[in-house]
Amino acid sequence: MSIFEYDEEKHMKSEREEWYEIGSNDLAQLLRFLTEAGKTDEVNSVLYDSEYRKEISKEYFQTPKYHA
Repeated sequence: MSIFEYDEEKHMKSEREEWYEIGSNDLAQLLRFLTEAGKTDEVNSVLYDSEYRKEISKEYFQTPKYHA
């Protein structure tokens, strides 16, 4: 591909869509893990508290506790 064929806007849109998909899958896995563990209070916190969501996501994704 030559630089004359590169469409930055199209490329950035594609990157955003890919990262959105990755984030959505991670969130779904986290919610499924918490639901299966019976941690309904944590599910609500993940849904409504962005700081808690960041904190628990770091914990969840840094330890190999669960693989979907």
